[in-house]
Amino acid sequence: MADKCFLKKQALYIIIFLFFMASCLINGRNVQASSASVNVTADSSNITEGDTVYVIITITSKDEIGGFKGYFSYDNSVLKYITGGSVTSGNDDEFLITDTDKESGTNRLKYAIKFTARASGSTTIMLKRPYAVYGSGDDKEEMSVSYSPLNIVVNPKKEKPASTKKPKATKLPKATKLPKATKLPKETELPKETKLPKATELPLATKKPEETSVLPSYSPGSSRLKSLYVKDVVLSPLFSPDIYKYSSTINTDSTSLDIAYETEDAGADVTIKGNGGLTEGKNTIKLIVKNISGAKSVYKLVVKIKRKEIVFGNGNIKTFLRNGEVVLKASDEYTVKELPDKNLIPEGFGVTEMKLGESVIKACSSENDTEHKFVLIYCKKENNNPEFYLYDREEFTLMPYAKVQSWYRGVNGNAVVAQEPGANAEIQKLRYMLAIVVIICLLLVIIIISVYMHFRGMDKDDLSEILNK
Repeated sequence: MADKCFLKKQALYIIIFLFFMASCLINGRNVQASSASVNVTADSSNITEGDTVYVIITITSKDEIGGFKGYFSYDNSVLKYITGGSVTSGNDDEFLITDTDKESGTNRLKYAIKFTARASGSTTIMLKRPYAVYGSGDDKEEMSVSYSPLNIVVNPKKEKPASTKKPKATKLPKATKLPKATKLPKETELPKETKLPKATELPLATKKPEETSVLPSYSPGSSRLKSLYVKDVVLSPLFSPDIYKYSSTINTDSTSLDIAYETEDAGADVTIKGNGGLTEGKNTIKLIVKNISGAKSVYKLVVKIKRKEIVFGNGNIKTFLRNGEVVLKASDEYTVKELPDKNLIPEGFGVTEMKLGESVIKACSSENDTEHKFVLIYCKKENNNPEFYLYDREEFTLMPYAKVQSWYRGVNGNAVVAQEPGANAEIQKLRYMLAIVVIICLLLVIIIISVYMHFRGMDKDDLSEILNK
């Protein structure tokens, strides 16, 4: 009898253990580490030498943030670090933010770093290791971090042409009034003279034209330029008021050039022709200088333009600028467009910035995808309507998001909040696993009961009797 009770207890323990394991599998969930996003922006996109620039660093997370520590690099020859508050320190080419002593957690941290634009050029402010975003609580666990760098361009300072002030005219003293003349007595009228016949009128002599005198340099009435500056263009030869033709070759995607000048005569008028709609190849720009008297001089700029084309990645996709727009070229061409409405962004994605070749564009990344292997880019494929394309940053491929949406969600699990019926392969996989576990548990129960009955010499009637008790 004791053996029978022992076997019953043993079978009961096995059944309880199997059901416990099944419940663990049923209630099991994939635990994802907390993630944070570091975004770097500037308070202005039009920066000139000498300007004050504020770089804004924003850290966001769905979970509470307990602190942040990170280094940021930049080019000290372009920007000069000024201050960043009590939690920031800087030196010649990097600054450090240390903000780890926070009493309570928050979902958003924001820091403003003050710089001075030291010289013209470009620099990238980039987060560098070691860095860490800490969660709130006693354990202060580190979060996984995603970030996007910021590219800043500082334009050269334009010098305003100095205008020549005309000297004020000296006032003449008032004339002294003369006394009125005394009237003389009328003279005795003389007899009228005999009128002589009119003399034949001689033809008037032709007047010689006045000779035009050559005006000295920097004198009023000059029709020449005193200085000429074209942004990002080196003139050949160097500018001189006596040279009227220049040439240069530049790489640009712009359709016009930024031209500044100063005339020898402040009253002279300058007309620029040809500085619009510049195309690849040779372009001629004319500066016509006309003074008050109508004399004019013509300066010619012959500019040869080459459009930029930069190969990045492994060469599967090329990027270049065309009329100010970024163009991706694989087997087809895709032009990056501005998103007309933020409501078009799919759920679960947020706007970020990424560097593509030498250009920085706006893209959309999954809020839970910390590695940002895939991003969405809003493009127009040749003559088609613009739409979102899924860009693989490792394989350098571009795919229409509408066609690969279900596949992308299956690969990334619950990375996207919005779900379509049957789109999430992870959930379907979990359902299959649960069904298999339940079937295995039932089979084990049947096997254990059958073994127990076999060793005790029990039949079905005995089993029914035990179950009815």
